Amino acid sequence: MKKAFIKGTILQFLVLLGLWLILSGKYDYFHVSIGFISALLVTLVHLRLNHHLYYRHGIAQVKPLRLTRLILYVPWLLWQIVLASLHVAYVILHPRVPIKPSLIRFRTKLPNVTAKVILGNSITLTPGTLTVKIDDDVFIVHSLTEASFTSIVDGSMPRQVAKLYQRRPSTVIDDIKILRTTKGL
Repeated sequence: MKKAFIKGTILQFLVLLGLWLILSGKYDYFHVSIGFISALLVTLVHLRLNHHLYYRHGIAQVKPLRLTRLILYVPWLLWQIVLASLHVAYVILHPRVPIKPSLIRFRTKLPNVTAKVILGNSITLTPGTLTVKIDDDVFIVHSLTEASFTSIVDGSMPRQVAKLYQRRPSTVIDDIKILRTTKGL
């Protein structure tokens, strides 16, 4: 485990340094030194944050991501974003503006903290929904319309995130409650 951790840290530093060099386009001593120091500082800060956020009682709380599922997840998420964008455009352009904002609370059974962050970011990236709060396994999501939160409530988005870490995820969400809804404009 320690060898993989050290290799990952060195790889992160090299990627950050390489990105600095590519984006700066200057290869004199001063700019390379600043890039080296910046990449080193970011790597050190990330190590401290990583240890604080992802380790509990000395035990790693992060499980390895299944790379093949990630390759499938990204296009799936992009397609969901396109569909949600079309829906939001329809809602905005509709003469009656059929907006019905809601807050949805649900509990997840995702395997680790990283999976919860991926789900929260995926929800926020999808137009018409916004992750308001994540507290342990409980999510609170704002939704523009009822149709906006269907992929969350039916479990398809949380299931796709769970598949990044598990081969056959069981029930991923439960305890779904609509906390507040308004009739719209």
